[in-house]
Amino acid sequence: MVRFRGPLKVACCWSRRMCFRIEEGILWCMQRHRGKFVGLLHPFSALVLLSLIGFLFVYELWYVLPLLTDPQGIWHKLNWLLAIYTVFNILGNWWLGFMCNTAVESLPPKRQHPSAGEAHLWHYCTSCQKLVPPRSWHCRLCNQCILKRDHHCTFSGNCIGHNNQRYFLGFLFHLSFGSGQALVYNAMLAWKSKAFLVTDPLLFMNENHSNDPDFNWKYTVASMLKLNFFLFMVPLGMFVLQMLMVYRNSTCYRILDRSYDVGWQQNFNIVLGNRRFWTFFSPTISSPLPNDGTQWFQKQHV
Repeated sequence: MVRFRGPLKVACCWSRRMCFRIEEGILWCMQRHRGKFVGLLHPFSALVLLSLIGFLFVYELWYVLPLLTDPQGIWHKLNWLLAIYTVFNILGNWWLGFMCNTAVESLPPKRQHPSAGEAHLWHYCTSCQKLVPPRSWHCRLCNQCILKRDHHCTFSGNCIGHNNQRYFLGFLFHLSFGSGQALVYNAMLAWKSKAFLVTDPLLFMNENHSNDPDFNWKYTVASMLKLNFFLFMVPLGMFVLQMLMVYRNSTCYRILDRSYDVGWQQNFNIVLGNRRFWTFFSPTISSPLPNDGTQWFQKQHV
């Protein structure tokens, strides 16, 4: 097991450096027009997200599901209820993550300054020109320091940090679940329509489809299946990565830093609150966080 640790660490460091350089390049190009850039990027990202959710919701429930189940049957109605519940959680977590202020300025005025004996733990932000709590870093898109900054999410139009990471996790979880639900529908329809062969580019090139009157229909079903698979894997991969970082109490900003790991149970409490995984059932469930994002316990290295 030890011999894999070195290459894995090198790969993670290289990935982090590449991501940092890409972010630096984008921000360098846009720093003189930050307001215009953010004003265009966030609405465009939100529009793309809402369009994809709306399209899949209409396509799967109004078009695909009636081809698989009896519209008057109980199974059809249960799938409708499940889809509505999932979309409610997606949009609810997305909206609360957007509305939640996780900047240092969201703290009470007294907590925006280090208490007695804490000044050596805080660090100076040259952009804000003041001391900020540990694990708080400046976001040049938000133009403010973020409590336990993880990353800036263009789809949420906000930084993901201490106060709203819970909603980002719920958003990714239900986005993965909803796209997985749609993937099951599309796979069943592709099997029923015998469109699986059309999903293979090599078979598609070798087969003669000129005599197949249903080829256009099969091609549409196969294309939707491939698109749905992509839309399922992206949020699922992001959700797994986020859960791994919560398990280790690290962040995207410092993905290899495990100095704040206090055990997986406490790590999840820090992000999800005292109700922990119950928060995945609804974004409206109250789950107070154990701290305000200014005090962090570090492991003592012997």
